[in-house]
Amino acid sequence: MGNDFFLNKNPHFQYFSFIKNKHEKSCLSFGFREKDFTFVNEFLTNKINKKMKKLSILFLSVLTLGLASVSCSSDDDNSGSIEGKWAPVKMGSVVNGQEVLVNIPNEGKCDSDYIEYTSGGKFTELEYEFQNNKCTPLTDKGTWTLKDKILSTTYDGETEVNTVEIMELNKSSLKVKYTEKIDDTNSMIIITLFERK
Repeated sequence: MGNDFFLNKNPHFQYFSFIKNKHEKSCLSFGFREKDFTFVNEFLTNKINKKMKKLSILFLSVLTLGLASVSCSSDDDNSGSIEGKWAPVKMGSVVNGQEVLVNIPNEGKCDSDYIEYTSGGKFTELEYEFQNNKCTPLTDKGTWTLKDKILSTTYDGETEVNTVEIMELNKSSLKVKYTEKIDDTNSMIIITLFERK
């Protein structure tokens, strides 16, 4: 098997490639200043290149695919259960202390990607890849735990535990935060909003 096989199965590589490819054209129209976008683009490109060289299998759950803000409604009480199917709907980054939201585009009119958490501590992640006018489902499975608003996941066959902080969880939405350390003094916060399917 060639390097492409391992890269395509590397969730960390997939995550950064996904953000870079999906939002290269649309970030400026959603409030990113050009220098902010250039920084994020360079950061993501460097991450991809590092992962390609190392071929390490690192994970960032589909949970970390975006930014979100949700309406203030009566069900925003953080009393929901994480069990169920969740579809990512918004993604982005924190720029100058503000969440910058972008919708996740649906390429090729494929069904929406989702992650499903079951009561037995298992999860199934389904992502659609659109190529040659065809939607191809890609599935990964693993285990999860939730303690003190920290969601930990591990893909089957892997040993690395990946964590995100739950910022909000209610009947209809799940909002999580991941902080990626860039260097000794800088980090990038990635916030994801999911809606229950």
